[in-house]
Amino acid sequence: MHPILFRIGGLEIRTWGVLVLLGFLAGLEVTYYYAKKHGITRDNVYDLGFWVIIASIIGARVFYILYNFHEFKHNLWEMFAIWHGGMVFLGGFFFAIPTAIYYLKKHNIPIWKFADWTAPGFALGMFIGRWGCFFNGCCFGHACHGTFCAVFKPGSEAFQVFGNTPIHPTQLYESFGNLIIFFILLPIMKKKPYDGFVFLLYLILGPLVRFIDDFYRYYESYKYYGPFDVNQWISLGIMLISLILMIYLYKRSKRQNA
Repeated sequence: MHPILFRIGGLEIRTWGVLVLLGFLAGLEVTYYYAKKHGITRDNVYDLGFWVIIASIIGARVFYILYNFHEFKHNLWEMFAIWHGGMVFLGGFFFAIPTAIYYLKKHNIPIWKFADWTAPGFALGMFIGRWGCFFNGCCFGHACHGTFCAVFKPGSEAFQVFGNTPIHPTQLYESFGNLIIFFILLPIMKKKPYDGFVFLLYLILGPLVRFIDDFYRYYESYKYYGPFDVNQWISLGIMLISLILMIYLYKRSKRQNA
């Protein structure tokens, strides 16, 4: 819709990058709001955030390349041109988790406690960041005929595929889904049954939103495996693993409190 926020001379400041950055910073501030009550400094949170965002960018780009390698077969250097776009959120997530675990262990910060502090921030950051995708015209949906359809401008990925045909604004579906999750998690933070519960709950609700959203999202046919696309299968896997971990942590907390 508005991929370029403004220009400074020949430099383009893209709306996607600004909103993703704002979402990340909002997530860090929410994390710090909870962490400071337990003696964690702002420097700790932002230092971790720096390494997480580096890992996320690398992971998101690696996954995009794996999904769309045909785009780079004739120009391998284009793999490194992240300013041209091309990120996969789930790839960033998979690279960010081990990076965060390493940092937390190194600084003797309890992993599951800290994970809980990040969960509402994850949801809020996704709410803001997906608006960047909307303004960029990427991560779009199939054609639709309802009230909440959108038509994207020429030059966007969505216009290249659908032209002036109204399509599902799947970016906003996922955005508002995460906003709902954010407000669900806030009261649970006050009365969580054990450490890790809130984070794992987000890893069930967030992928559930993505799983449903992907039924309306456009993908090339080669990204489908059976009835679902690759991100839906990954989302199901994350939900299943999170549920297993949730049961494990519940039983462990019961033993510790016995």
